[in-house]
Amino acid sequence: MFACLRRPSLAALLISLPVLGQAPSQTYSAPASLPLDRAADTYAIYSQLLPGDLIEWGNVPRTQWLLEDVTGALPLEVGCAKGGMRNPQEAIRAPEERQTEFAEVLADFDANCHNRYRLDGSQIHEKLPVHMLDEAARKRYVDGVAHYMPPANDIMRAPATPDEFKGAAGMHSFTAVYFNRAHTMAMTEIGMYCGGLCGNWSWVVLQKHGTSWSVLPWAYSSVIS
Repeated sequence: MFACLRRPSLAALLISLPVLGQAPSQTYSAPASLPLDRAADTYAIYSQLLPGDLIEWGNVPRTQWLLEDVTGALPLEVGCAKGGMRNPQEAIRAPEERQTEFAEVLADFDANCHNRYRLDGSQIHEKLPVHMLDEAARKRYVDGVAHYMPPANDIMRAPATPDEFKGAAGMHSFTAVYFNRAHTMAMTEIGMYCGGLCGNWSWVVLQKHGTSWSVLPWAYSSVIS
C-alpha cells in the first residue's frame, strides 16, 4: 500500500477533483473516444487494477462496481507540470536504470494530461458487473454521500451507499493511461470516493510482460481524504 505523504482537506479535494466539483474558473476538455492504438492496453490495465487492494476499499465485499464513465484529467488552466496533488512527477520515483523509459511515460502525460476519454464498460473484464456512471449519476452518488461526517468515536466509519447504488462500495475512477513509446510501461491514477472524508487516489506504474501487466513499486504518495 502506498504511504500517504499528504492528507488534504475536503475543500482542497473539492477543488482538485472534477467529479466532486470544480471552481468556477476551471474548465475541462470535452470527452473524446479512446484512441484505437491505446484502447486494448488501456482496458487491460483498468480490468487488472479495478479489483484488488491498491486503494482503500479495493477488496471489500460488493456485488457491483461503480466506475465513472469519463477519465479524469487536469483542468485546462493547470499546466501538466503543475498538477499539484495529481502531479506524477512529484508522486513517483523511478530507479536510475529505468529513468529513460519512465521519461517517455511522463512525456506522454505532458502531451495528454488535459485529455478526457469516454469509457466503454463492456471492455472492462471483471467478475462483477461494472456500472458506468455518467455525469448525472455521479452527481446523484456524490449528493448522497458528500455531506456525511463520521461519528467522533468511529471516524473510519463510511457513509451508507445510496439506495440506487446498493451493492457497491465507493465510486471508482481512472485517468487516461500514459505509455512509453513501446507500450511496455504505463501509468494511470486510480481513485475511489465514498463520501465525506472517505476516499483515496493513487498513481500506479506498470510494466508489460507478454499480454499481462505488473505493478512497479515506484509510487510513494497518495491522496487520502
